[in-house]
Amino acid sequence: MQETTETYKNQLIETQSQIQTIVEHLRQQLEYISTERIWWQSIWEAIPGRFKLEVYSTDLFNLDFLRTIKAKFEYWQQQLQNEEFYLNRYQHFVQDWIGKLRQPTQGDRTNLRRIYLDNANVVGITCVQAANPDFSKEFKYFDVVIIDEVSKCTPPELLIPALKGKKLVMVGDHRQLPPMLDAKTLEEVSQEIGSTNTELQLLQESLFKIQFESANDNIKQMLNIQYRMHPIIMGAINQFYDGKLECGILEPDTKRAHHLAGEIIKESHHLIWVKTPGGDQFQEETTGTSFFNIPEINAIECLCKQFETTWASRVANGQPKKEIAVITFYVAQLRKIDERLQSKDFPSLQITTGTVDRFQGMERPVVIVSMVRNNSRGDVGFAKKPERVNVAFSRAQELLIIVGCHNLFTHQSGKVGSMYSEVSNIVRLHGGFVDVSRLFC
Repeated sequence: MQETTETYKNQLIETQSQIQTIVEHLRQQLEYISTERIWWQSIWEAIPGRFKLEVYSTDLFNLDFLRTIKAKFEYWQQQLQNEEFYLNRYQHFVQDWIGKLRQPTQGDRTNLRRIYLDNANVVGITCVQAANPDFSKEFKYFDVVIIDEVSKCTPPELLIPALKGKKLVMVGDHRQLPPMLDAKTLEEVSQEIGSTNTELQLLQESLFKIQFESANDNIKQMLNIQYRMHPIIMGAINQFYDGKLECGILEPDTKRAHHLAGEIIKESHHLIWVKTPGGDQFQEETTGTSFFNIPEINAIECLCKQFETTWASRVANGQPKKEIAVITFYVAQLRKIDERLQSKDFPSLQITTGTVDRFQGMERPVVIVSMVRNNSRGDVGFAKKPERVNVAFSRAQELLIIVGCHNLFTHQSGKVGSMYSEVSNIVRLHGGFVDVSRLFC
């Protein structure tokens, strides 16, 4: 009996010890769980809202929710591993690609060109370049071919790209000049080579003009809203478009302000005619088959000097140079203008020069047109062609200045005189006449 009691006592002690161990283990587990709960709550609070699943605060430790969170994090971890694998895999590829772009071999150039062209759905090229054999091999045809400035294209230039298109769209101004042969006007080239008027007429009208005027109304559209020039300048050329042009510029007095106001030119001026008198002092001179007029160049130089004085303070305050174009109807006049208007003398101006024919398609804020012709014979030369006058007077955005003999041009007979009289009426309406003598005071 005593032995049984002793055994029971020992078992009881052993059981008590085990219970204490279990209790201690449970206590440690509770402390661990409490610590983990605090950790999990802090982690949850630190997670950006866009990554959190919807959960009520009391469900933060719900087992189903925790299983969902665990699965989500495992998914994100897998995505991260995939991204790292992708970056590691293509890191050398990108470096190799950059190396080929910087120092390509001939084979690399061919491959890169092929990749680029295969992924291009719009291709820009000149009409003549479209006839290049390599281009013809790479591009057999296009769904649509759009030819811009089409009035300046010769018939062969038009046909080259036109043959590549399922549909052809021609964009241009049929009231402007036909194609040019070189830097000179067609008339100058004709005089030099001694061609007949019949031969000259073959090039005096663009193919686009002929096609546009004979085309059905359902395949052509006249765009009558212009966004280039101040409406006063537009008034001078609207006659060439049957008075149908409209100005699409909102607040043109602000957006097309020239800011060159001084003693002669006012801020409200956008169209000015500097009138030179007839007589020997202002008459034209000839060189070969071309003409020049030194007094007009003197007047233009005076204008540019005034613009330089007016604009210099703006450039000093960080504004860009004022862009000014000086254009004329004759190559001889252009050469002498270039000799006179040296860029070093006008550091605040960006002066561009050119013939009227060459300037087609371009525009500048301020344009000065030198008319050149001034003679007792009443001959205005190349400036009698409406298309050329239209080009000359439609290049300006903010301010157009015509320098020439007003009486000579407005007293022409027929359509030529009417054309210049219409321009004169617009100038007069807006108080834009300036006597050339005022520039030299």
